Amino acid sequence: MQQRRRSQSHLFAASTPSTQIGAELQSIKSSILPALFEGLEIKKAKSNGKISTRVLSLSDDLFKLFLSRTSKRQLLGKRAVSTLVGAVMATKEVDCTQLHVKVIDIADILFVQSGFIGSRKLEAAATLAFRGEKLDPAQVVSIFHGTTTTDFILKDDEDRKALLSSIQIIRDAYHKASMKPNIKREQLLLRYAWFDVDLGRHGVLDLAGFLRLLRRINVYIKQEKATKIYRDYYTELHSEPQYRHSLGQRMRRGSKMSLRVDRGSNGHRDHCGINFHECTELFQRIKSEQNDGKQVCDLIFNELFGEGRESVTAENIVQYFLIERQGNNDATTDEAKNIIRLYGSRGDGESIDRMSFGEYLFSSGNDLFDPAKQRFDERVLNESLSEYFINSSHNTYLTGDQIQSKSSLEAYAVALHRGCKCLELDCFDGDKTGAVVVYHSYTATSKIAFVDIVRVVKKYIVANPETLPIILSLDNHCSSPFQEMMAVILKKELGEILYHPTSTLDKLPSPRDLAGKVLLKGRRTSGKDDGLSETTKASVDINGRRVSLNDRISFASPLKNGTRFAKDVTETPSNSVNLAPELAEITTFNTVRFKDFSSAAALPVTDMVSVSESKFLRILNQNEQNVTLWKSYNRQHMTRTYPSGTRLDSSNFNPVLHWSEGCQMVSLNYQTDDSEMAINDGRFRENGGCGYVKQSLNNYPGIMNLKIKVLAGSCLPHPFGEPSGEVTSPYVILRLHDVTTTTRAQKSEELLKVEERKTHTVQDNGFCPQWTDAKEFAFKVESPGVAMLQFTIIHSDEGFIDDKMCLTAIPVRCLRQGLRSVQFYDRNCQHGSFAFARLLVSVEIEQHIPWK
Repeated sequence: MQQRRRSQSHLFAASTPSTQIGAELQSIKSSILPALFEGLEIKKAKSNGKISTRVLSLSDDLFKLFLSRTSKRQLLGKRAVSTLVGAVMATKEVDCTQLHVKVIDIADILFVQSGFIGSRKLEAAATLAFRGEKLDPAQVVSIFHGTTTTDFILKDDEDRKALLSSIQIIRDAYHKASMKPNIKREQLLLRYAWFDVDLGRHGVLDLAGFLRLLRRINVYIKQEKATKIYRDYYTELHSEPQYRHSLGQRMRRGSKMSLRVDRGSNGHRDHCGINFHECTELFQRIKSEQNDGKQVCDLIFNELFGEGRESVTAENIVQYFLIERQGNNDATTDEAKNIIRLYGSRGDGESIDRMSFGEYLFSSGNDLFDPAKQRFDERVLNESLSEYFINSSHNTYLTGDQIQSKSSLEAYAVALHRGCKCLELDCFDGDKTGAVVVYHSYTATSKIAFVDIVRVVKKYIVANPETLPIILSLDNHCSSPFQEMMAVILKKELGEILYHPTSTLDKLPSPRDLAGKVLLKGRRTSGKDDGLSETTKASVDINGRRVSLNDRISFASPLKNGTRFAKDVTETPSNSVNLAPELAEITTFNTVRFKDFSSAAALPVTDMVSVSESKFLRILNQNEQNVTLWKSYNRQHMTRTYPSGTRLDSSNFNPVLHWSEGCQMVSLNYQTDDSEMAINDGRFRENGGCGYVKQSLNNYPGIMNLKIKVLAGSCLPHPFGEPSGEVTSPYVILRLHDVTTTTRAQKSEELLKVEERKTHTVQDNGFCPQWTDAKEFAFKVESPGVAMLQFTIIHSDEGFIDDKMCLTAIPVRCLRQGLRSVQFYDRNCQHGSFAFARLLVSVEIEQHIPWK
C-alpha cells in the first residue's frame, strides 16, 4: 500500500448539511475506502497533458470529492476569526474554496471508467513522458462529471479497485435515495447549493450567505426585504430568554449582521447563522409568498377538492383527480393509496395534505412522459433489427467542428454512456506509424488509433455485458494491408464479442439475439472474394515491413498531422477500395450505392443504403412514390442517414422526417448540444434508454389533437447549468416536430412540420415561476408515431441575447394527459441542477380522428 498523506482540506470536508438523503449515505460509510477520508495521494492529468501530485479526499457526509494541493506554499486559508461584538461572538466568513483545486459533487458524477485511456486529458498525458515511464492504461481512472472529466493515475491496484468500488457505491446509494418520493427536490437543491454559499464551512448561513443562496437558486428578493425576512425569521426561532440579551446587544449601526449562535461540543458559542433545516423551512415560507401569495398547486387543490380542505383521502383522489382530471377511467383506490403512501407526510397513511399533493404534482411519478414507456422491456426486442430505431452517431470521434477539432476516445466513451449503439469510424492508413488511424479526411482534425477505439468499445461491453448490440460503421479508406490489420485487431481485441455472419439471412436477427455483441457495417465484396475464412494473421505487411499484432501497440493520444490539411496526403477513396477478405468475412452489413428502390429491395437483407441528409431529400423529391417506397424498403432492409458535409460547425438536422420514412440509423453529431440532439435524446429515452426503440409508424392511423397549458416551474437552473449568475426571467417555448400527411408537399422538405408556441416572460423568478394567466396552446398532430413535443425554457435577458436554461423532448406517443410534470435533462443526463428542474403543465389529448 502506498504512503498516504492526510489532506489539509479534511479540516473543511464535512461542511454539507445533514439531510434525509445524507442519513442514508451514512449507512454505507463502512463500505468506503478509509484512505479517502484521510486523503489519498494521486497523480492528476491536466488538460495540457502534464502530471501533478494531488490529494483526493472525501467529505465525511460522502457528498463531495476534493482535489487539493499538497504543496506547503498552497494557501490554506484562515480559520474563521471570532470577535466579540457586545455580548455576542460574531463570525467573519473566509472562503475556504481556495483550499481545493477541484470539488466534485456526487450528484454531478455521470460515470467512472478505468483500465484504458479514454479521455482527452489522458490522451494528452500519453504524449508526454511521465517521469520517464510510459503511461500504463491499467493504472488510470477517469471521473466524468458534468461536461468535463477528472483524470488521474493511481498505481496501487488495491487502492484503485477500492476507490472505484467506493465511488460506485456512493453514486448508487445517492441516486437510489434521491429517487425516493419522500425526498423533496427543493431540499436536494438546497443541499446541492449549500457548499457554494457556506464559505466558512460552519454549517450555518449568516445574512451574507443567505443572500448568496437566494441568487444561487434563482430567487429574486430586494436586499432590504431579504434582510428583513432573515431577521424576522431568526427572531421567531431564537427569541427564547437565553437569546434575547444577545439579540438586543449584538448589533451596532453599520456592523454586519450574523444571526443564530451555534453551540459547539464544548457548549461555547461558535458560529452564527441559520442551519440547513431552518433554511429549508424559511424557503418554504418565501415560496408561499411569491406570486402574490397565490400558489398554483394551492389553486389546483382548491379546484379539485374545495377551498376549505387541508387534506384528502384516497377516495377523493380517485374520483376528483385520477378519473376526472387525469382521464384515467380505470383508476383504483389502490393507486390513490400508493400516492398517499409515497408522498404523504401526515403519517396516517389515509390522507395527503395540500403541500404533499403539490410535491406529487411536480414529481417523476406524475411525469408527462409515460413512466411505463420509459421502463426497459425486453419483450419488445424480439423483432428484426429493421423494425427498430437505433441510436446512432456521426463522425463519433470528433469533439467539435468538422474541420479542425480534436478527435478523441472520450467522444466514444461519452456516446456509449449516452445510449448510442451505432458508432462511426473513418479509417485510414497511418503516416509512418504502422497503425490504422481514424480522423476526418481532407481536414486538419487530429488522429487517433483504430485499435484504441476498439478497446474502448470492448471495455464498455465488459462492464455492461447485457447491452444491446453495438454497430461499428466503418468508413474504410485503408489499403489492403491495413484492412488486414483492422481485421486482426477486431478479432484479437473483441474475441467472442465480435459477431460473425455465418450465412445469407432471410431476416435480420433481433436486438435481443445479438445482446452483448459488436456488429460491423461497411462495404464488403461479393462473389468468390466474399468467402468466409477463419484465418487470423498475427502480423501484416506495412510499407514492405512486417508488423506484429501480438504486441499491444497503442496510439492512445491523437496522432499529430500538423496544421496541413489531409488532402495533401495520398489517400484511397472508400468507394474504390478493394476490401480485404479478412475484413469482409466479419462485416455484417454491406453498404451499397443507392440506385432505385426496386433494385435495392431485391438485395439481401444485410445490404443497406447510407445517404446524407441532402441525398435523402433528393431521393424523396425524385418521385412522389418514393415516400411510400422508402417505408416499404425499410421494413426488411436498413437505412443510415447522416448530416451533410456542408454542416462544418457540426450542427444537426431534424431527425423526425427520417424516422417517418422508417430509417433506422439516423446519425447525428453527438458533440453538439442543440435542439435536434435533444429530440434524439427524447426519442431514445423510451425502453430504458437501451438504444433500440420499436417503430410504430402504422399504429396511429389518424390525427391527434393536443391542448397544452404551461402552469408553473420549479427549481429552474441558471443558463447552461452555471452555478451562479443573475436571477433568471424565464419563458417557455413549445415546439411540435411533426410530419404532415394531409397536405400535398411540393418538396420533401415541406413534409416536416414544426409548430411553435411561446408563453410570456415571468420576471426575476427561476425558483417558482407561474403562468397562471397563460393561454392554452393547441396542436394538431398528423404523425403521432414519430412526432416529438419539445419544451425549451429560455432566460429573457433584456438588451442581450436570450440564453437557454434547459430543454427536453417527449415522443407524442408517450404523452399522458392531465396535470403533469415535465422533467429536464442536460445531454440526456439528469445531473446537478438539471435533476431538480420541473414544469407543471395541463394536457388534453383527443382521441384519434380517422382519415376521411
